[in-house]
Amino acid sequence: MDQTQTTALGARLFVIAALAAAAWALVFKTGVANTDEAGIVLHLPEQVADWSGVDLLFCPNRECGAQYAATEVEGRAACPRCGAPLGNMNWAERSMLPADTGLVRKYYVRPGGRDALNATIVLSGDDRSSIHRPQVCMTAAGNEIADERTIRIPLAGRDAPLDVRVLDMARPYKRPDGTSATAYSYYAYWFVGKDRETASHIVRMAWMGYDRIFHGVSHRWAYIAIAGTRSPGSGAHLQTIADFASQLHPALLKPE
Repeated sequence: MDQTQTTALGARLFVIAALAAAAWALVFKTGVANTDEAGIVLHLPEQVADWSGVDLLFCPNRECGAQYAATEVEGRAACPRCGAPLGNMNWAERSMLPADTGLVRKYYVRPGGRDALNATIVLSGDDRSSIHRPQVCMTAAGNEIADERTIRIPLAGRDAPLDVRVLDMARPYKRPDGTSATAYSYYAYWFVGKDRETASHIVRMAWMGYDRIFHGVSHRWAYIAIAGTRSPGSGAHLQTIADFASQLHPALLKPE
């Protein structure tokens, strides 16, 4: 058996063990206490290096699906298009996430508008199921996932890089004239728990099972997401993700 096969086998065995431990802990472990401890602060700064951020508001009406920068609808509580009450969650998030889920998001742009993206933090409440695979929400919103990869981003002052999972997506839509078109986008994310950080949903579940089994606690987990548009056939968005995430990461750390 060569090294590649050995590595693949090891990965499969880890997945099986992780799922078994997490399932056992979630189903059979008793006396587990939920804690309010989280691995990050639930806050997005107004400035990330040369990126400037503004709050985002969403229409919860699925048929409308509009989103706005807060500066566009200043003073308005309802969607200008359909009249539904604006909030910080889109229709898919509002329908799928428990009511006590913490969520903050901002729209960031660089000077001259040369780069723009959305950043979001989702923090679990008492119901830990509010953190799940982001692919669930992405496909529920009508996106097709064309490709997935994990990128490793160097961080200043830290030996270990930041692992970020990147989804390349495409969403068919109709133009106002009735012709068909496709919107190309990306969605990048990683999970953070108390003293834990991973881009893998399976690894996150394994850590949850470990904490429940050996420590009798269930910490609040979060995921941080970065989303924007991309050009089909180009990897330029990967550098944008790396630039922004490396600057955002220090601002999310809890004070010592």
